[in-house]
Amino acid sequence: LTHAVLKRLKERQLEGLLHAVESRGGARTPCLLLPAKADSWLGQHWYPLPMLLCKVFRWPDLRHCSEVKRLCCCETYSKAHPELVCCNPHHLSRLCELESPPPPYSRYPMDFLKPNGE
Repeated sequence: LTHAVLKRLKERQLEGLLHAVESRGGARTPCLLLPAKADSWLGQHWYPLPMLLCKVFRWPDLRHCSEVKRLCCCETYSKAHPELVCCNPHHLSRLCELESPPPPYSRYPMDFLKPNGE
């Protein structure tokens, strides 16, 4: 699937993707705008193109597109491009997951610090 997607890219787009991947996000790289409706089916699973390229070039264990968020450096951050989507893997950031749930809410969190008898 990745090979099929990369074959559809123009030379200039491939150069931009190569620069983004080689710099590992350390250099300012342009958006890699691709058609949002491009086919990216693998068996019975459909992968959004940004997620597919993030999975290949950054996070192989990425499971769902809700695990990433677009960075403000991306030109498409605040603009709606219904026909085009940025697929530069370094224009996305992975959201952190909590290892354990947060502690229960306590109205008086410092009560446990008071010595007994007060």
